[in-house]
Amino acid sequence: MNKLLRGSIRAGVFAILVCAVPALTSAQVITGIALYEQHCSTCHSAPAAGSRAPDRQALGQLTPEAILEAITTGPMAVNAEGMTAVEKRVLAEHLALRPLGSTTSGSVSAMPNHCAPKPFADPAGGPRWSGWGADAGNSRFQPAAVAGLTAADVPKLKLKWAFGFPNGTSAFAQPAVAGGRLFVGSDNGYVYALDPATGCSYWSFQAQAGIRTAISIGSIGTAAAPKYAIYFGDLKGYVYAVDAESGTPVWTKRGDTHPMARITGAPTLADGRLYVPLSSLEEASGANPKYECCTFRGGVVALDAKTGAEIWRAYTIPDSPKKLKKNSIGT
Repeated sequence: MNKLLRGSIRAGVFAILVCAVPALTSAQVITGIALYEQHCSTCHSAPAAGSRAPDRQALGQLTPEAILEAITTGPMAVNAEGMTAVEKRVLAEHLALRPLGSTTSGSVSAMPNHCAPKPFADPAGGPRWSGWGADAGNSRFQPAAVAGLTAADVPKLKLKWAFGFPNGTSAFAQPAVAGGRLFVGSDNGYVYALDPATGCSYWSFQAQAGIRTAISIGSIGTAAAPKYAIYFGDLKGYVYAVDAESGTPVWTKRGDTHPMARITGAPTLADGRLYVPLSSLEEASGANPKYECCTFRGGVVALDAKTGAEIWRAYTIPDSPKKLKKNSIGT
């Protein structure tokens, strides 16, 4: 065991365990070091003050799949120009200190300790935490009557169960608790539905990239036919609504078509609308003089919570991007 992360919930303590993984071969290590020094070390070995570039240790916390995506089609693709597909795989495995394969082994179908079938309960009827701040005002406050805890109880909490994320992956998002279930996203793109009392798993859903946002829960049914969905975004800029009981997709929407777009702020539910903050990691590519920077505008998009249809969009920078000048190499 090389990592233990804990967070308290009503049923006990939510723990994440990441286990040791197979070592890479000597040839892979040597090649990986050379590729890192050539393509990555300038920004990641000693990040400048104020830079969002993760240092070498932080890169080691990512999955090889996440690194490979970043240097193939993501914000680091410009920096990886000239590398072969094999070299990119070697670099990804070297940085993550484990082989590729965590994404394909992330499904709960490959895990023990499955939950017995159980209907999803009305979220308003029991302990709950939805979204980043629990309410539309982001108060981050949980009344004792809802939590079943007081401040005096916190020092008495003890580990009740642990959920082992597969093949070195880890929790990448703030968990949500509602309807007798705990939902948490991971850096391998999977969202898991667990039982908060026992830690058994109901289902898993695979998004197109890592899930960093908190998960929000809301109704998409009627009084006669209640149905609930969970909402979240991923690091490729996609937004998802997934059936809270079954894990089946309700709808998927691209938040922004910019190739560097990502969703890192938690989508917020209010009055049947889902408000999604839009961000990017364009400055990472902008450091490369070959990249035509900068074209991402930032903003918020409002979607219909039941259908995913866009209602409106507002940009942080209202004007469309236009070319102003060229840099020293003519980009």
